[in-house]
Amino acid sequence: MENWPELIGGSASLVAVVAVLAAIRAVRAARGREKLATQSGDRARRMKNEFVSMVSHELRTPLTSIAGFTDTLLESWKDLPDEEVDEFLIIINKQALLLSELVEDVLVIPRLEAGRLRLDLGMFELAEVARNVTSSILPPGAAREAAVEIPGGVSVFADARRVQQVLRNLVENARDYGGDQILVEGSPYGEFYLVVVSDNGPGIPEQDVDRVFTHFEQLSKGDARSDKGIGLGLPIALKLARAMGGDLWYEHRFPTGSRFCFTIRTSPPELAAEADDEGRVVGSDGTVQVTVR
Repeated sequence: MENWPELIGGSASLVAVVAVLAAIRAVRAARGREKLATQSGDRARRMKNEFVSMVSHELRTPLTSIAGFTDTLLESWKDLPDEEVDEFLIIINKQALLLSELVEDVLVIPRLEAGRLRLDLGMFELAEVARNVTSSILPPGAAREAAVEIPGGVSVFADARRVQQVLRNLVENARDYGGDQILVEGSPYGEFYLVVVSDNGPGIPEQDVDRVFTHFEQLSKGDARSDKGIGLGLPIALKLARAMGGDLWYEHRFPTGSRFCFTIRTSPPELAAEADDEGRVVGSDGTVQVTVR
């Protein structure tokens, strides 16, 4: 009994040590969380700055072209030959379309990530959309050859405007980073229709495949790739394909080149909820607002 004070004192010391160690661990954990939060904030700020810088650069190019040709027309309209005026107007129109497409790509990102992108789903014929997109990006006589081998009569269930956006990004990617031959083809794929945009370029190294589907990522291509664009096309195409109930992925083309494949539904899926009076309903994944026609 006479040793109780020593035992109690020893126990109290042990408890104090344990408490101090716990406090130290808690402080370290808090510092670790603070460091991660700081790093995350720094990364977010860097991405924001990079985004603003890249978008500003990409917007400046068509705006400069539009402003330059417009000024020339305003100053010399009456003195220029008709064919030259027509040429200038065509250039202005193309640059305006390029600007519109870039803005649409930029605006669709936050709506996709917030799950608030409105989709207008319905049946439509795919071949016509594919031909229109491909011919607008690679018209006859262009340096790169393009062919569309999707038979007429193939109907799919999706948002025609967004499918056009997916195709545009894939064909532009093939034009900018692929070879001189581009093929858009399709075939049945279970309950889906498979669309493949392929080229005979250098392809993508295995270790870089995931990166091309990340915002702002571009792969250096040496003498075969360029630094065009802001690295948004493929991530947007992937998210749009999935938002419409399909998917998108990359495959190596034999013997060389790239194959970007995406699937589109061929019939309406079962909806997760009743549509409202305006035909709006949340998609089966609970994230995307759709309007069913």
